[in-house]
Order: sequence, then structure tokens, then C-alpha cells
Amino acid sequence: QVEYTTGVGYAINNFFSRTVPVFYGGNVQVDRGLAVHYDRNIFHTRTLFSFDVGMAGGVWRSRDDRDGFSTLSVYPLLRLTFIRTSPMDIYFQYSLAGPTFISQVVIDGRDTGRRFTFQDFMGIGAFLGKRRHVSVGVKINHYSNGNLFTENAGLKIPLTLTWGYAF
Repeated sequence: QVEYTTGVGYAINNFFSRTVPVFYGGNVQVDRGLAVHYDRNIFHTRTLFSFDVGMAGGVWRSRDDRDGFSTLSVYPLLRLTFIRTSPMDIYFQYSLAGPTFISQVVIDGRDTGRRFTFQDFMGIGAFLGKRRHVSVGVKINHYSNGNLFTENAGLKIPLTLTWGYAF
């Protein structure tokens, strides 16, 4: 799966971290990014629920100082397929506490902690076509060390567009 972060959509992050607190914000805003993900299904029910594990690599640029950094992650992924139709299956996905290596610890002048952090993301998407090989979606991301270290500015990654192929 290939993902492109648009640099817009921080209001969605703020809504899900402040108004309906089911996700996390961050003090460092990411402006642009490109990531590659690989997910492998571990368990699924016939119609509704699946559990995957995945790994990802991304390159990012911060909004304020345009600092560049990269990440490498492994993560658990929960997926709920809430609509099944002939042309597509629509799902909600949520991933929490995926161990991540981050290449920089000071981004936009803010200390994010150490090179060990966590990746979280949530979004909606669809598997398309008769065999459900193509996927498209949108999501928001967050990186932080979960207050394991004294410094934890946290990174807010706005609306991200996803495209993938399942084989």
C-alpha cells in the first residue's frame, strides 16, 4: 500500500483528539509525507472483523521548519468491515502502539523524545472490485513515545490518502 500525506486535514485530527477523544494529537505538524505499508492478515471472521500485522516505512517533512525525517514501524491492525456490497467492502481501521524507529528526535525545534516511538493511525477505506484486490482510503496518523520519556512533543499527521493492491 502506498500512502501520500496531503498537508491538509488537521481539523480531523483535532476533532478526534479533542472533541471526540478517541485518537491522539501532537505538537509537531507534518506537512507532507510518503509511506509504504505491507499488511498480513492473521485472523478474520467471515463478515465483520479482521486482525492484521503490518510494517511500514515513511519519509516526512514538518510544517513549520520543513525538517525531514523518516520512520520504520511494525504494528497491529484491527479492521471492521461494516458495509459489504457487490462492488466494494467498506471498512474502518485502527492501529495502536506500533513500535517505531524515528530518524530525528528534534523536529520543528520540539523534542519528541528518543528514536523509539509508537505509530497510531485510524481511517476508513474500501476494497474494490469483484476479487477485492484494490484498496483505497483515507486516514490520520500520530507518532509519540506514549510518555515513556520526559520529552514527548508528538507528531500529528493530517489526512493521508491510501492506495493498495491485495495479492
